[in-house]
Amino acid sequence: MKTVFFAICSSIIFQLFTPEAFAFIPPTRMILQKTSDNAGSGLYAIEQDVQFTNGENTFTLRETWLIENEKAMRLTVTGGKELGGSFKLQFVYSGGQKWSLINNKRKNEKIPVDFVERFFHYRSSEGFASFLTHLKILPAGAYQKKPSGKSGADFKNEPEPWVRYGRSEGVINYVFGVPPDPSESLLNPGLWIEQDRFVIRKFRLPSQVEVTAENYGDYNRGLSLPRQRTIRWGSHTANIRLISVGVRPATASSQVQPQSLDVSSISEGIQSIPAKDAIIEFYTRFR
Repeated sequence: MKTVFFAICSSIIFQLFTPEAFAFIPPTRMILQKTSDNAGSGLYAIEQDVQFTNGENTFTLRETWLIENEKAMRLTVTGGKELGGSFKLQFVYSGGQKWSLINNKRKNEKIPVDFVERFFHYRSSEGFASFLTHLKILPAGAYQKKPSGKSGADFKNEPEPWVRYGRSEGVINYVFGVPPDPSESLLNPGLWIEQDRFVIRKFRLPSQVEVTAENYGDYNRGLSLPRQRTIRWGSHTANIRLISVGVRPATASSQVQPQSLDVSSISEGIQSIPAKDAIIEFYTRFR
């Protein structure tokens, strides 16, 4: 009997003293501000490998990014030695448009709804909040500043129902979004921000695309980026490995404008690759 009583008491004490139980959740404004502070400043050159797996076959492409912020980026994609010059892609993201060169002529279209790279480069917490509201991860008005109180009672921290504690890969996170409904077949969109470092550890889009990020590194000018990311959609998976991060002078900002495109897109080289369909969908939907 004593053993059972001790086990029950231990369980209660453990639950009471977990970080989720006694730590209050900061206001949404504060969480998003600290997260956007980790997006750095200025222009960055980033190299990463994207690996696609199809059965026992894997295929890797190299991405070279120039990133000024979530609204201004340029991406150049090349294949390995086996592809030679038979696979090249280049996109510029500017003014809400995705630009490319097709047969040496500039083409533009609206940036895809599932363009995932921008999540890691919002430098304005207000802009980030607006984006999350558009995705229905935050409700309208969630970012509004609360009026200042005049007495001690007015300064109490009011819980915000759209954010809660949760875990991802064993790490405690602030989880934004509506909790899952067991009766629904689709999962609600959400965002997981690590409690201690204020970096994005996971997000799920309304389309059910899910991205996880881990092994963060700190780089120049206050930039924090994950060294490993995984994007899952349908039956497909893409693994991204960060290779290098460098800074570029402010004068190089012209390179994230449509006029800077200098590579005409070629995709013939992947036509016989088993992961062809996943690659095409990846660069159509997520890039």
